[in-house]
Amino acid sequence: MLVAQISDIHAGPDLSSVRTLERAIAWLKTFRPDVLVVTGDLVDDGWRHGYRLVAESLRSLDCPVHLLPGNGDDVQLMRSELAAVGPWINATGPMHFRTAVDGLTLFGVDVTVAGQSYGDVLPHLPWLMSALADVTTPALLFMHQPPFKIGIETLDQIGCRNGSALIGTLETMHRLPLAILCGHVHRPAFGRLGLIPVQTCGSLCPPNPLLLEGRADLSVIDAPSFLVHEVSDGRLVSHVISVPVSDRGA
Repeated sequence: MLVAQISDIHAGPDLSSVRTLERAIAWLKTFRPDVLVVTGDLVDDGWRHGYRLVAESLRSLDCPVHLLPGNGDDVQLMRSELAAVGPWINATGPMHFRTAVDGLTLFGVDVTVAGQSYGDVLPHLPWLMSALADVTTPALLFMHQPPFKIGIETLDQIGCRNGSALIGTLETMHRLPLAILCGHVHRPAFGRLGLIPVQTCGSLCPPNPLLLEGRADLSVIDAPSFLVHEVSDGRLVSHVISVPVSDRGA
């Protein structure tokens, strides 16, 4: 079972991130994952045409596509422009999803807070408990912001709140998710929430510098990237796929 994850496209009128998305989609067409999950921040500054360009790229894939909003998305525009990509998108309310694909259950929790840049998982824990209650298969949980601090202060200030309540809820479930898979950080990062591995997906817009513990602003040498998760026999292995920043080598 192969689950692709892309995140943080941040499409803008200069089209650079749109072109990076197109290169990622071209790779995925050849690779043929079983499903794609997009974990938020598709467009900058409510750019309606950007949502249309993203939708056009996503519709070209043969596999199912599931989407979550990020703190930078205009949720109403995202609903209207991407409804054809994900007909499951709720007309109102949080854009959570639950789907089963080939013996694997995927959950998406929309942690966005209207009018705010931070996320909060606490209001959505009742939905998550209900959705997880009867799950007997391996599961992956997707969110936009990771549910803990990652050490980059500017991102942690707008992170996802109430991660401790999330792990408290998950630990009451019959079966823990194999991982919590997020975006927001604009670079791959790996940690744990309790016993559950947490990963952040790289971005398709330019990656962020690694500003840890007050280190100086360093030049970013990372390429845009996304993740491919392989689940087999209850085991998860994730692979980072770098995307060329130009057509050369694509």
